[in-house]
Parts: sequence; structure tokens; C-alpha cells
Amino acid sequence: MTGPRLAAAKLMRRNRRTRAGVKGGAVLLSLAVMIALFWVAATAAPPLKWLRLHGLLCTGLAAVISAVMIARRRAVNRTEFARSWLAAVPVSAATARWESLLIETLPAIIAVGVLTIASICYSLVLAITKSAEVFAPFAVWAALSAGIAAGAIGSFFVPRPKPVDLPPGSRYVPHPKLKRAAKFRPSLSALGSWPIRQAFAWAQPKIVSRATIPVLVIMPMGTTADSAMVVIAVFGIVGVLLLVWSGVISASRWASRWLAPLPVRSGEVIRAFLLPACAVIVAAGVIEALLLLVVNVSYRTSAEVGAWTAVSGCVTVSAGLIWNWRDRLRSHGGSRD
Repeated sequence: MTGPRLAAAKLMRRNRRTRAGVKGGAVLLSLAVMIALFWVAATAAPPLKWLRLHGLLCTGLAAVISAVMIARRRAVNRTEFARSWLAAVPVSAATARWESLLIETLPAIIAVGVLTIASICYSLVLAITKSAEVFAPFAVWAALSAGIAAGAIGSFFVPRPKPVDLPPGSRYVPHPKLKRAAKFRPSLSALGSWPIRQAFAWAQPKIVSRATIPVLVIMPMGTTADSAMVVIAVFGIVGVLLLVWSGVISASRWASRWLAPLPVRSGEVIRAFLLPACAVIVAAGVIEALLLLVVNVSYRTSAEVGAWTAVSGCVTVSAGLIWNWRDRLRSHGGSRD
């Protein structure tokens, strides 16, 4: 058997795509939306000029993001492969190397493919609108693709992190201290704190310090210390929101498996996840608005940015929860009928 890991990865992705219900119509709809956005960008305010002027910066950011993602994926895949039954399959060394390389660099390959499709669509839009910068998207594509390729090569020089297994009483996860014996009251409220504690577990000081380095690098010369602190704080809020969003999606996915045999209404579980997460997102939006006020942004703009952050975060978290629990919602709907 040649390439057993590739065959297994292909079957896993096919199963996920089947469970998610992704069809050709959804792909065509996404392509149509992307072309419509490019049309608006070409007629209103084309971003090509900014991207071409900051090509070196975009290349560097693409290289850093690509290197971090591929290095992390390599560490996770190698750890999972050591525990998988595929590790005992007799495969030649050459086959094992190239299939491992393809699996580890898959995000970079997909990113280059998406950039290629986006560049072709953007060029077609510019050609239809009779713009003079028809070939400008390919220059941006070349810069970003070069950065992704450089990051893929540089990921091999990133040291492999040590495996970290956080116990339930980890110092990175806050837990309440009870002074007296608590009464047992069955409730789903503990599910709401699960994603937030998962975000604390992911946000270790070592990871936060490494994530701060690209933010410091992209700051222009002459930036004052107070402005730099505010920018780092804004990026930190965005990172916290992403961690909370990922924690909600991950925890709800596990909860949907664990609670599958129990007669629990999906609405109650979604409400238990949604209320604390939305509270954290709204608080993050308020803090973001206050930070923008510190750097002399107008009250209206700060309020709009904070409100947009809170609304978009709550909407995306709600959509993710409903998507993860859609099967149970359908079953409950069918049982009521």
C-alpha cells in the first residue's frame, strides 16, 4: 500500500466534508461572492496600490504566519502519528517522507491555491472594468506566494515545542477556591466557563510572548511607547476573541458527543455556552473602544468599532454553535412534528 497516511487523510477530509454538507453549490456561491467583493473593491477603493507599496511587509507577514502554522501542524501531526495505528504500517522511507511533507505543508498549498483563484478573479474583474492594473493582482500573488513558500521552508528551522499536558489544576486555568462544601445542584452553567478556561489554557505566557513579536516588528519607526502599548493591547483583545471563539466551537463539539445519549434540549446547551461567551465578547468590545479613545480616536468611531466587534463576535459564535448542534436541532424538530 503506497501512501497510507495520505489515503487516511483523504478519507477523513471526505468524511468531514460529507458531515458538514459542503456541496458544489456552496463553492460556486462563495466564488460568486468573492467576485462581487472584488468588483466593489475595483470600482470603489482598490487595495492593490497599498498591497504593492507594502509588498515586503506582506511577504514577511505571510512568511511568519506560514512558518508558525506549518511548524505547529508538523508537531501535532507527528505526535498524533506516533499514537496512530498507521505507525505500524510497513512503508518505505521515501514514501513516508514525501507523504509527511505533503500533509504538513497542506495549509500552504491550499493558501497558494486560494490566492491563485483570487488573483485570476480579480484580474478578470479589472479587465472587465477596463482598468490599467490588470496584471497587478499577479504581482501581489507572487509576493504572497513567495512569503508562504519561504515560511514553509523556514518552518523546518523552528524548534519543535515540548509536549505540554495541562492538568485540570493547571496554574494557567483559573479555578474558584471554595471555603466550604458546595451543594450539588445539577446545571449546565459549567459548560459556559469551559471555553473561557480553555482560552486561558491556550494563552500560555510563552505563546503570548511569541505572538507579540510580529506586532512589535510591524510597528513603524518613531512609535511612542504609549502608542505601542495600546496597539499591543488591541491585538491582544483580538487574540483573546479568537481564542474564546475557538474554545466555544471546540467545547461545543465535544459536548455534542458527550451529551448525545442524554435527553437534553439543544437550546439549553446553546444558551449555557452562549451567555458567558457573549459577555466576554461584549466586554472585549468595550475595552477595545476605550483603548481607541486613548489614542485620540473620535468617540463615534471608537463606539462603532467596539459595537462592530461585539456584534460580529456574538453572531459568529451563535452561528458556530447552531452549526455544531444542527443535527440535534433537526432531530428535536422532527420529534415535535
